Amino acid sequence: MVSSGRPDTAEQWRGYLAEYSADFLRAADADRLAGLGSERRASGWLGFAGAGPDALAAVEERLGTPLPPGYRAFLQASDGWLEMGPFVWTMRTTADVGWVRDLEPDLCDEDDEDYELMARALLVSADADACYWLLDPADVNGNGEWAAYVWASWYPGLGDRFVSFADLVAAEREEFEELNARDGRAIEPAGAAELVAEGRLMALRGDAAGAAERFESAARKGSGAGQYLSVVLAAFRQPDVHHRIRNDVLGHPHVIEAVGAGRVRAELVPLFLKRESGAWARRLVEQALGDSGDAPVSPEPSDFTASLDRARELARSGDTDTAWSVVAAAVPHWRSDDPLGIAPLTLLTDPELSSLVTPQRAAWIVTTSRSATH
Repeated sequence: MVSSGRPDTAEQWRGYLAEYSADFLRAADADRLAGLGSERRASGWLGFAGAGPDALAAVEERLGTPLPPGYRAFLQASDGWLEMGPFVWTMRTTADVGWVRDLEPDLCDEDDEDYELMARALLVSADADACYWLLDPADVNGNGEWAAYVWASWYPGLGDRFVSFADLVAAEREEFEELNARDGRAIEPAGAAELVAEGRLMALRGDAAGAAERFESAARKGSGAGQYLSVVLAAFRQPDVHHRIRNDVLGHPHVIEAVGAGRVRAELVPLFLKRESGAWARRLVEQALGDSGDAPVSPEPSDFTASLDRARELARSGDTDTAWSVVAAAVPHWRSDDPLGIAPLTLLTDPELSSLVTPQRAAWIVTTSRSATH
């Protein structure tokens, strides 16, 4: 990962952390807010006074090394912090930051492949949900920043490597935003509709990667439509999309409410049940969608429908190559006036045509411009 747009100086950290405080206080659930106390909620600041020169000099003398500049600037802005990420509740201060080998010696297992890193790493997080934030003094970039890692009980080893402490904080902030958005608590709801609209136009032009980025950004802002369209696009790009249908659509009422239970039943449920055909899967669908009626989905254009009818006839006669050629010729002319229509999902769900659509062909469909009218 490349550090870009991250806070470097104490002043930048103060601004960044003030925004993070506002985001947290706006979106966190009642239990986490109650734990902060009324005074801190009223202040709008989840940090503390910054560490002065004497405190910074003392901790560097105690550790026997200068701190990396970004982390040092963080301490100057706030000597410690509350609620830094979804699973980290407090950060250590200049008084108690220290080496893993001294503070959590049980993490330094000589039989573990990460032993050397763990034995030399600096532990900067405090109270957390079975995870630890670490800085590696032996992995330093040209700006003097130490690489950062998360050790968590749910990882088989160390998590992703981050260029710096600031990059780790930014990644955790993004995860906080995403988790809250998926629970229907938007961090920055403004602008989500615009992202969805931009993503749809990009999808219709065949820019699947750009569209996916827009939809995912909208989903992080709490957009149910953005989250739904992200999964629709993934249906053409990821063979195991049934996991996302279950986790990102059926498991989130705000997504179903945004697009309609009927649409979900018509467009994505067939793909889900194609891979998960057990009774439990059908129960899950019924619990999530209830007794939904017909989906408010626009019909396919008549010329596209005629092409699909021709392709079905060819497929029934065994001429699958020609059948696919007919489909491929029709795809660039597919169009939809439906604001949630971005691709012909029927090609993935139709009992006769879906067998023609290999993963490579599915990816081609969403990277091909569809209808010059858009």
